[in-house]
Amino acid sequence: MLSSALLLASVLAFLPPPASPSDQGDILRGPDVPQDALKADRQRKVADDKAKAMDKEMDKPSKPMLEQRVLFMTVEKLELDDATRAKVRSFQDEFAASVVAYEKSSATKRKELAESRKNAPAGKPSEEYRKAMDEMEAARPKVAALRERMEGVMSKEQITALRTGYDENLKRARAELTKRNEEARKAQEAAGKSDAAKKGGDQAKKDKSKDKSKDKSKDKSGGQKKEKEMPAPDAPNEAPPEMEKPS
Repeated sequence: MLSSALLLASVLAFLPPPASPSDQGDILRGPDVPQDALKADRQRKVADDKAKAMDKEMDKPSKPMLEQRVLFMTVEKLELDDATRAKVRSFQDEFAASVVAYEKSSATKRKELAESRKNAPAGKPSEEYRKAMDEMEAARPKVAALRERMEGVMSKEQITALRTGYDENLKRARAELTKRNEEARKAQEAAGKSDAAKKGGDQAKKDKSKDKSKDKSKDKSGGQKKEKEMPAPDAPNEAPPEMEKPS
């Protein structure tokens, strides 16, 4: 369950639909980060770095992490006045800090559950396992709650822009993620076929080499046998007896 819940962390930098092709770029790359977001004490950067690290450790990103990053990137592109922007960013900072705290506190439990699942008999997860996972997910900070707080300080026009942008970006992100997963799957299959073909070719070469060795051994042993069967050459004629000299 952990492995499937994880390629989702860094595949999520999404830009709203661009005005021109030159602005599009890679939807999963993400928008430019504001200068104030680069400060070492900002929890949003901590959460973002953690998401990227999780992506490297796991195969797939989690749904909550994807939604969080899409929401953050969408908000960065909204036209907000300074006061509203400051409030929204404070909500983001609080949320990011709560996510970091949650991940830290649940790390040990997740590891224990992963081990128990790995050592469990084949088949469906046990009731205890599902219950523990549900409880842990229930304690996770909710992106929907964060978005609700943000909308509470926005105008109707800003709320509409946020909802529209978020939905469109999330849709595009999922489509891109599906595409990349499919490409990775096909590449893995191709690599497997290539390895199998290579192994088959290597085995064929070994078999051919063995056959040649056998043929050489046969020829050699056949030649030795023929030599043994050939009759020995006639012995040289004995010298005639010496004639007696007349007295």
